[in-house]
Amino acid sequence: MNLFQKYKSVWLFLLKFFGAYILGVFLYNQYLGLFLPDLDIFSVSITEQLAQLFSITLPEISTAYSCEAPIGELHYYNVPFIFINEGCNAISVMILFVSFLIAFRGSLRHYLWFIPVGLVMLYIANISRIYVLGLVYLYYPDYFNIAHDYLFPGIIYGATFMLWVVWVKYFSIKPENN
Repeated sequence: MNLFQKYKSVWLFLLKFFGAYILGVFLYNQYLGLFLPDLDIFSVSITEQLAQLFSITLPEISTAYSCEAPIGELHYYNVPFIFINEGCNAISVMILFVSFLIAFRGSLRHYLWFIPVGLVMLYIANISRIYVLGLVYLYYPDYFNIAHDYLFPGIIYGATFMLWVVWVKYFSIKPENN
């Protein structure tokens, strides 16, 4: 038996995953290109929502947008403390999430509700991640770099992983044993 036949389900998974991922990244890059040199609409929305969230507990929150690069800024008493670029909006993680679901096939009925629910959960996890990261910057600045580089990426990727586990365990269609 040749290698392709023996591992057909693995090859099909990889083909579907990478095909969906590459298509998603291509479309996302096309989307980003529509806004250059400015920040894309989704990242602007994240910036504004974070400003509203911070303003609940912190006075004097404002936003600004860089003229030199696609960056949104949150200011506390007119001092920037959070910088939002397209990498902060979690769309790349959402593309990864959806690509995995496509590769681990499920029924259309499950796709129609699980993908939107999963995307909303990732969106909330991302907003929460940036909010808490901002608090770390304001109150524990010595821990900001380690939190930004290691701890908080783990939150968004951990949430993605947990959603994948739920999908595979409860909603994916299991391949038939041959």
